[in-house]
Amino acid sequence: MAASTPTGPVVTGLGEYGFEVAGATGKVTLPGEAEPTVGEAIALAKAPEPIYVSVAVDNRQGTSDVLPVEVNVYTVAGNKVTYKSAEMFLKGLDTSALPIEDDNKIIAVINSVNDPVAIGESRDVTMVGTEPLPEDIVRVTVADAYGDETQATKK
Repeated sequence: MAASTPTGPVVTGLGEYGFEVAGATGKVTLPGEAEPTVGEAIALAKAPEPIYVSVAVDNRQGTSDVLPVEVNVYTVAGNKVTYKSAEMFLKGLDTSALPIEDDNKIIAVINSVNDPVAIGESRDVTMVGTEPLPEDIVRVTVADAYGDETQATKK
């Protein structure tokens, strides 16, 4: 009797995933690290414990600005877990009960992380979520501000 070949999606798991969009290259790191100011703003807002995903974008050879706004992680069971840009995550927090100086600090961080990665630029973009990273990852995509999703491939 011959050994059977497993069927179904291939689990690629945590780690690094590469992608390309408009001539720019990128690397998604699961789990990632936050830009220090983002972590400070989340702590000030007393938000739930964050999970970070890092997106390194090298747009030195790109043909247009790149603005990653989501990293979507898909599991064997077909579930999708979304990590949003730090800007979107911070904008979604209720900061109404905070002292005005703390709220202003959070607004300053939002303003500092809301720019796209311009042509000729290379930098990291922090994605944030509250749902733990799944171990049984079968697909990772990076979504831009225009709703386009780019497949990322395990490195």
